[in-house]
Amino acid sequence: MKKLSSVHLSAIEIFCQLYLKNSTTDAASSLGLSQPKVSRALNGLREVFDDPLFIRKNNKLVPTELTHALYDDFAEMLACANSIESDAINSVCTAESSIIISTVPQLEIGLAQRVIEEVQHSITPNVAVSTQAWSERSEQQLIDGEIDAAICFRHSTKKELLSKSIIQHRGGQLVAREGHPIWQNPTIDNMIDYPMVKLVTMPFPANKSPIGVYAKAQGKPMQIYATAPDLGSAASSLLNSDALMIIGVKAAVDFLSSISGLRAQKMDYAEDKFLLQGFCHPTVYLWLKRALDGKVIAPLWLQQSLETYIVSSHK
Repeated sequence: MKKLSSVHLSAIEIFCQLYLKNSTTDAASSLGLSQPKVSRALNGLREVFDDPLFIRKNNKLVPTELTHALYDDFAEMLACANSIESDAINSVCTAESSIIISTVPQLEIGLAQRVIEEVQHSITPNVAVSTQAWSERSEQQLIDGEIDAAICFRHSTKKELLSKSIIQHRGGQLVAREGHPIWQNPTIDNMIDYPMVKLVTMPFPANKSPIGVYAKAQGKPMQIYATAPDLGSAASSLLNSDALMIIGVKAAVDFLSSISGLRAQKMDYAEDKFLLQGFCHPTVYLWLKRALDGKVIAPLWLQQSLETYIVSSHK
């Protein structure tokens, strides 16, 4: 038997999953690893303990007597490691006293203020809250602990993250300047005659807009007047052009329509439904980091406040 110090914590985690799942395939899936990596870890453990550890019977891995004896100790080691990691993270968060949330522009208005209100009722009332633009890097930033949560329109498959579906958009609203000709007859066939203002992050695959796809099918590809990084920039573009935009988050619509010179109107239900043919209803996801045991690291009050904010932003 080799020294236990030669066993990595990741191998112990694989051992415990094999014990619980009785399958290299299921253990690999649970941990987000490849099956060969799980098999290599098992072979390494067999060398360390000079024991087969698991014997295949009827397409299942059956634990040996040594494996049964080892499991409780290994499970306790993992629990200790998770506890140490959680304490370290909480210590860092307390010292920095800040929360950073990555979000798409449609859901940025009022987000920081909502979290600050929740912080006042928590055990750490002096935490500073800030937001940053969601991007393709946000996933890794959350895993690395650079941000505390992310709100976006995409599901994450990373095992280190909880990717929770919160709500779906159920209707779009047209936004344009008050004197825009579109208000005389706001049908989709008239809308495609005008350029579009898009936000940098759209709630559809590959940032395609349903009306853009429809316009192309009619042989009249829509022109993009501007791709705005935030709602303020989008408002400026709408006020100074004949461009228009369609948006599904009510809080964002309320912000735009509150700006003097802009007008918003709910799209006709039948036309909105027609445009969304072939598209899934846009879904808002909340991403939070998990610990090694699968538990969410962010405090419960933060998760609940973000979920409440997302839901209320659509009403």
